[in-house]
Amino acid sequence: MNEIGDVAYNLAVSEVLLRSVGSERANNTLRISFCNPSAVVLAIQHIPHKVLNVQELRALKFNIGRRPTSGPILFFTDKQVAVQLFMKDNRPTSDSLKNKAIETLLTALKELGINAYFEEPYGIFVNKRMLAYVDTFRINHALGLTFYFNVENDEEYRKRILLDNTIAYAKSPALYTNLKYELGNQYSHTTFTETIKSAFKREFSAGFINQRLTDYEIMLLRSHIEKHTMSEWIYEYRNKNIAISPDVKSVTVDTRGGFVTVIASTNRGLITNIHISGDFYIYPPEALEALEAGLKFAPADESYIEDYVKRYIKVGKVELYGIDEEEIVEAIRRATIP
Repeated sequence: MNEIGDVAYNLAVSEVLLRSVGSERANNTLRISFCNPSAVVLAIQHIPHKVLNVQELRALKFNIGRRPTSGPILFFTDKQVAVQLFMKDNRPTSDSLKNKAIETLLTALKELGINAYFEEPYGIFVNKRMLAYVDTFRINHALGLTFYFNVENDEEYRKRILLDNTIAYAKSPALYTNLKYELGNQYSHTTFTETIKSAFKREFSAGFINQRLTDYEIMLLRSHIEKHTMSEWIYEYRNKNIAISPDVKSVTVDTRGGFVTVIASTNRGLITNIHISGDFYIYPPEALEALEAGLKFAPADESYIEDYVKRYIKVGKVELYGIDEEEIVEAIRRATIP
């Protein structure tokens, strides 16, 4: 996929593709994306007015986005391009697939004439200067990697937008490099993307076909765009213990072996928080928390909930004791849908 959109659209597409690949509704996907209008992308922990000069941000007509991962402040502007990978990962507790993907990308850069290397936790560097930021996002058995490549120098943006007390993403131009500086007149966007595609085709024995979002993914996209335009999501600090909406509902459903209780909050058609407990057991134990994480900010839609829970149990090889999947679905449905 190769496309352009604003920051809300780009972040929403990323979540939709990750969920689709993880649920085996879509093949592994390589996406090249651009952002217009330009934007600053905050991590989950940032409070905008403490790290950004909002007045300058508005003067430059930048948007603000918030990704559901931690890390530094990112710029996604007319001077960056994002290379994204969405892959099914059958070993989510291991970084083997992530490492393989990063090594493949480094091989492509070497073919272009750039001797780059990866440094934990999130940088692609050339001579100790950052060329690209690597954002890692996992949902259950899906791995998402976004490489935010600097195409040109964005020093002006950093100086104007980042506050002086911002240390998470330094303002010094000496810490960064970009594709046009490293390659000079040899830089070509087409050559850059085709070299990356060729490297992944060889390493992963993959073929490429151009595709757009399916009708099902477009339905999910509407809900995810709604999330990424919510002022509550963008402008305030969020963590899993904070309910975005005061509309909290608790439902207890009797099961064949006991009971299941779901406490959930919803806002504008989205599940903003959810907690599942009861007289039952799930193996592996961490599967329940992962299920809750996967449903957070998902559509409060009956068919989506049923499909997601059943696919999660099947794909994740989750074992249930004292409860069945229909009883879990029913409890979630009653707690999230009016």
